[in-house]
Amino acid sequence: LTTLPPLVVCDEPVTALDVSIRAQLLNLLRRLQAEHGLSFMYISHDLTTVTYMSDRILVLYLGTVMEIADVQALVTAPAHPYTHALMGAVPKMQQGTQHRPRIRLLGDPPSPMHPPPGCAFSSRCPVAEARCLEEVPTLRELEDGHQVACHFAPVSVELMAESQRRQDLEVTA
Repeated sequence: LTTLPPLVVCDEPVTALDVSIRAQLLNLLRRLQAEHGLSFMYISHDLTTVTYMSDRILVLYLGTVMEIADVQALVTAPAHPYTHALMGAVPKMQQGTQHRPRIRLLGDPPSPMHPPPGCAFSSRCPVAEARCLEEVPTLRELEDGHQVACHFAPVSVELMAESQRRQDLEVTA
C-alpha cells in the first residue's frame, strides 16, 4: 500500500531533459495532480514551465520574496522590477503574441551570504533610488492576493522600458 503525500516538492524537475521528455513529465505531473489531488511546490528558473504547472507564483531574489500572485496576474501585470526582467527573458515564441521589452540587469548579483542593505534587488534594479539602498520594502498587497515588495510598485512596463533606455544611454556615454 502506497500513501500519496499531500505535497510534492519538484526542484528543477525538467531542467536537463529533452523537450519532448520534458513535456511528457510535466503532463504526467499534472495528471497525477488532478487524479490524486496532489499539491506541488514547483521550483524552477524556467518561467514557461512554472506558469504551466502553477496556480500561484512566488518570485524570489537572493532568497527574498519579491512578488506573489496568481499566474494570470503575474503574467499580465507583473509589479516588481525583477519580475519584469524575468518575464522579458522568456523567448518571444513562448510568450505568444504579448510583447515584453527585454530588461537587461546590469552588474553582478550580490553575494547571497552578504546581501546589500535595503532591498536585495537594489544594486541591479533599473528604478532603484536612494531609499531602496537603505530601507527594506515590506511585502504589501496591491490587489486581491497580489503581493509585492517594492517601494514603487506597481512598476509599469513603460517605466521599466524608460529606465532601460536611460541605462543604455549612461553605458554608451
